Amino acid sequence: MNYEEKTKKQLINELLVMRQKIAELEGSKIEFQKAEEKLRKKRIEYEKLSALGRLTANVAHEIRNPITVIGGLAERLKRRISPGTKEKEYSDLISLEAKRLEEILRDVLVFSNKPFFQREEQDINKIVDESLDVYGDAFKGCSISIHKFFGDVSHVYVGKRQVKEAINNLISNAIDAMPDGGMLTVATNDDSLSGNKYITVKVTDTGLGISEENIRMIFEPFFTTKVTKKETGLGLSITKKIVEGHGGFIKVDSIIGKGSTFTLYFPYRAK
Repeated sequence: MNYEEKTKKQLINELLVMRQKIAELEGSKIEFQKAEEKLRKKRIEYEKLSALGRLTANVAHEIRNPITVIGGLAERLKRRISPGTKEKEYSDLISLEAKRLEEILRDVLVFSNKPFFQREEQDINKIVDESLDVYGDAFKGCSISIHKFFGDVSHVYVGKRQVKEAINNLISNAIDAMPDGGMLTVATNDDSLSGNKYITVKVTDTGLGISEENIRMIFEPFFTTKVTKKETGLGLSITKKIVEGHGGFIKVDSIIGKGSTFTLYFPYRAK
């Protein structure tokens, strides 16, 4: 093979390599455009949700004042009306419903507002213990036994008040899921996922369980499976928002007739 043929073959090979690189760049460009489009859609969705959140918060603030006035007036009427009368029954009902509306508005404001956490070093075991103490009488009244398995877990930097609210929501739901009594197990542990360290809080009940269809919906705002329908349906939504606000996530496993397990994952961060 003479010099000219060698040069020609070399140029052809270089041309093939360049074409391959161009094809790879075209593929990368298409992937980049797809990612950019997804990001654009997410940004639009986020802006819509932010606007909806602001509107919801404004409406809730406007409604809260007249509800508070109605509740206060109902309490005054209750003290002046004779017991055993229809008027007393009506005033009691107005007062009860006003308090329920105030609780709904509180949950709506918590859910719609941007979360702010005053993070401090906390012992998650202590937070869980404090939450369980709050429900001590409820456990006895509902014939629910408590089993605690606290691991020697690392301290975490979290907003204590919000984390306690998240755990309280899970405990309250577990109690409602066991109307005939049962066993509530709460465990804490260190866990590692994809090379990241987490502190976990696992709440397990032996209650009614959740269907696969409902599991897909339970974290949606205002969705509830409770028979009384007295709840706002925001408990799990708020819990999810609190955990994700700390950079973590929540998992749920459930079997109909056997119970459910909710696990909160809080990322470990060194001081």
